Amino acid sequence: MKNNGENCIVFFKEQGQSGNDYGLKDEDFVLIIMTDFQKEMITKYGKDKICIDGTHGLNSYDFNLYSVLVVDEHKNGIPVAFCFSNKSSEDVFRIYFSAIKNAVGIIETTTFMTDDAPAFYNAWSYVMGTVKNVLLCAWHVTRNWHQNLNKIRNPEKRKIFNKALKAVKEELCLETFSKLMKQFIQELLNDSDTCEFGKYFQ
Repeated sequence: MKNNGENCIVFFKEQGQSGNDYGLKDEDFVLIIMTDFQKEMITKYGKDKICIDGTHGLNSYDFNLYSVLVVDEHKNGIPVAFCFSNKSSEDVFRIYFSAIKNAVGIIETTTFMTDDAPAFYNAWSYVMGTVKNVLLCAWHVTRNWHQNLNKIRNPEKRKIFNKALKAVKEELCLETFSKLMKQFIQELLNDSDTCEFGKYFQ
């Protein structure tokens, strides 16, 4: 990384160092990076939307990378902070978001998008305050649905309901979506082969 006098490390706790002040164990590692450019971008675009992405097992140390992103006026995602840690917990995410808050102040965003782990939003709301719209990443939602479709043991019915599920997911009209969703759930619950998935989906 080019050294222009900028200190982009906003938090660092190495392994072997006491982490009692932060609720961390001695063996925990946390490195949070935020450049001046990233600070500008979160201040400029963070009011609209904040997205969180986690990547696990990046190297032989089994560290995780957590990225906070904003979306610019061209719908491009811009990473505005990085957190490397061997731990995946609400405590680490509170430290992460507190480091961002210490760097740029409170970010009052309208929309918060994350995967299906509640720890991200719980930590964000604890540090920055509640958010009007909390969205789940479509990729994670689809992955979870497909993992649970195996609750439908009949392969033909699984195929039919997977196709119906896709149609419901892609419906843009709110009124039509609501009708399709209600009908979809009712059909799942009324069939003994699909009611287990219906209970999960509901």
